[in-house]
Amino acid sequence: MALALGLAGLLALCAWHLAARWMPFPDHLLAYAPENLRLLDAEGGELRRILGADGLDAQWIPLEDTGEWAGPAIISVEDQRFARHGGVDMLAIVRATGQNLGKRGVVSGASTISTQVIRLIEPRPRTLRTKVIEAFRATQLEQRYDKDFILEQYLNRIPVGGNRQGLATASQRYYGKAAHHLSAGEAALIMGLPQSPARYSPNRHPERAEARRTTVLRRMKEEGVLREEPLLENGVRWVPPPSRAPHFSDWVLQSHRGESGELRTTLDPGVQRLLESVAEQARRNPGYAEVDGVGLVVMDARDGAIRGWVGGWDPDHPGHGQVDMVTRRRAPGSTLKPFAYGLAMRRGWLTPDSLLDDSPRAYRDYRPRNMDRQWDGTVSATDALVRSLNLPALEVARRLTTPDLLAHLREVGFLFQGARAEDLGLGLVIGGGVEVSLLELVSAYSAFAGDGTWVTPRGVESKPIEKEPIYPPAVSWWITRMLSGPERNLVLHGHAAETDQVSVAFKTGTSHGYRDAWTVGWNADWVIGVWVGRMDNRGVSGLTGATHAAPLLGEIVRDLFETESFAPKPEEIIAWQGREIIAGLTDPDLPAIPNKPFRIVFPTPNFEMKQTGTGPVNLPLRTAGTEGDPVHWYANGAWLGESSHVNLDPGEHHLRALGPDGQVAEVRVTVR
Repeated sequence: MALALGLAGLLALCAWHLAARWMPFPDHLLAYAPENLRLLDAEGGELRRILGADGLDAQWIPLEDTGEWAGPAIISVEDQRFARHGGVDMLAIVRATGQNLGKRGVVSGASTISTQVIRLIEPRPRTLRTKVIEAFRATQLEQRYDKDFILEQYLNRIPVGGNRQGLATASQRYYGKAAHHLSAGEAALIMGLPQSPARYSPNRHPERAEARRTTVLRRMKEEGVLREEPLLENGVRWVPPPSRAPHFSDWVLQSHRGESGELRTTLDPGVQRLLESVAEQARRNPGYAEVDGVGLVVMDARDGAIRGWVGGWDPDHPGHGQVDMVTRRRAPGSTLKPFAYGLAMRRGWLTPDSLLDDSPRAYRDYRPRNMDRQWDGTVSATDALVRSLNLPALEVARRLTTPDLLAHLREVGFLFQGARAEDLGLGLVIGGGVEVSLLELVSAYSAFAGDGTWVTPRGVESKPIEKEPIYPPAVSWWITRMLSGPERNLVLHGHAAETDQVSVAFKTGTSHGYRDAWTVGWNADWVIGVWVGRMDNRGVSGLTGATHAAPLLGEIVRDLFETESFAPKPEEIIAWQGREIIAGLTDPDLPAIPNKPFRIVFPTPNFEMKQTGTGPVNLPLRTAGTEGDPVHWYANGAWLGESSHVNLDPGEHHLRALGPDGQVAEVRVTVR
């Protein structure tokens, strides 16, 4: 009889294993790895976690990244014979049956790690039939996969409380570290959770969690995993999911919703900290008391990678705010003017020293005027662009035509959705009737940063670089030279410009009604955008690009730029009849530039600057039209001699230059 029973059992066991080998197995369920989406910065730091499609906070890691203690801990407390059984532990079944019969109730189970993996991927009602199915599936699992694979599956699928799943997530949430950095005591606490995550929650029931950890550690000692008493930490510290660079993260997520796993972005954590610091300093600065937000963005001019992004501020979270002022569209002011000059140069009828007319005139019922409400008559294109004079820019736009200028602005990335040339008129060149975002501006100005190529902003490292040639390199070089130099450094850096500063080209803009202050700066490596204003679109008295946005650009440049980086002068720029032209592009029959009259080149008329330190501001003095002859200077009526600099205290000042033949030039300067 015993022999017959033994033979029957052996035949049943053979049939069990043969059926397990030949019957289909749901491998596809093991292939599915539940994961959230994790945005990483360029150095691998975590920016944001987005729950997976099934609402789980889960992260999958390979077994080699689970650390020294997690695997041994769970084997010690859940399945000591894991390495020796084939999915079903017969000894554990016999032991559990005897204990349960003796106590007349369920006091012990015989689940293995393999059967628990089956339970996690194929949840079923807890019945005797389910236990048989799970045992059969566990046998199939062991026949198809090795122990390391099964343990990896288990460690990544275990419930660890709420919607959180897996060792990696528990390690981050409870200890703020990667799983491979867990100590024995930390791993023991986490590996005690799967039995009942709610009952042993270290946040809600720390005493129970501690008792469960003690049990796990005792089992580890009994199994010989622990040879020394581990150092036990005092409780856990709940670490919320990260939320760094929130506006940038939101922008990236627009194109990656529904994805999972790690997504490495272009954000440089060092640049991001710099922008957040600049924004926070501005928020605390009394000079910015009337505004309620800033927008700051730094882009790599060579490949469009966004390296830093601050979309606003609020008192508790620097760099955070409900409205993202990097992507919100506002009136651009004078920031569009360089593109009109660039298009005219591309067409061959404008050079930096071309003469333009800055005189009052009307375009039908449109009577434009300059911001300072003064007129300077004939000025060079360089002077007109540097001083952002409106009448010369309108004359350039008139010759270009509004449809062509609108098409060109769209060529460099401005959307202007629904805008029509017939509705805009010439005022387009000074920002009338259109709105732009700071991100669009930074992208567009990349066409001036290097060889005339416009680059599309990108926030993810894997996204292909998109470039489009816009200007001949000589045109970009001209625009950059026009908007950079020592005098421009003084506008940007104030007192600090008296020491060596890395040069940057930049253009400011102020929208109608003093609602928006803009500055975009660039060199061959970087393009930086700054917006300052109120998010409710109210005007702020005295708000301008030069007084509010440019100083923030100066702060960024001082920390970000290490060496001067401008594209070299292109060989196509040649001398022709006393002027520069672009060979093969500029019309050689352009009228020759007459001898320019004696004038003050710097400071420009109605020049304003902020005092950034203590003591007087040291201002350089420059004239043109004297051919090297001596020039005598007067400041507020006091003779300075043949000086090249003047020290000015805060206030309004009158500067007067006397040329060698009695010519006189005058400007007014304000130091704030």
